[in-house]
Amino acid sequence: MVRLKPAGVTTNVSFKVNKVRMEVVKQTTPSYVILDLAQHTSTMVLPDTKTYVISPPGHMPSSIPLVRVGNPDEACIDWKKDVDKSGECKKVGDEELNGRKTVKYTAKAYNGDPGTVWIDRGLRVPIKWEAEKATVELQNIKEGPQPDDLFEIPKDFEKIEVAARREAQKGKKTPPPAPRK
Repeated sequence: MVRLKPAGVTTNVSFKVNKVRMEVVKQTTPSYVILDLAQHTSTMVLPDTKTYVISPPGHMPSSIPLVRVGNPDEACIDWKKDVDKSGECKKVGDEELNGRKTVKYTAKAYNGDPGTVWIDRGLRVPIKWEAEKATVELQNIKEGPQPDDLFEIPKDFEKIEVAARREAQKGKKTPPPAPRK
């Protein structure tokens, strides 16, 4: 996955049924994200500390517009159901993109932001999305079996409870600042 606008980050992406693994190339601190498209969750895995954080259902980053569609010719149904219930979506038609057969759609998010997306007919996922501030494209696509463990959290990793930590911090009183001299 290559960010074309603004230019920059390249991410390796692997798919298996309703799971997606995303790992930024050449990052300073290794980490990866496992998305569960069926459960609408994302899990950040931090190998250096052998920890992981699960975002609750519905809190998948909106910057990741990956949705598995049932039928590429009716992708608006899945988009409205899984991504943006109040937005607009319109099928434009068939288009070839980087040698792959796609169905092109235009959409408007609930906030009015317009965008365009190309759904790969075979993979049934967006392989390019374009908006005013960002354009992202899947390139160098290689189809083949993926190992199950690529989409699993290693058993010896510890879960970090972010919500519990935030609640505990709310209960603690912050000491007042020291008086100035």
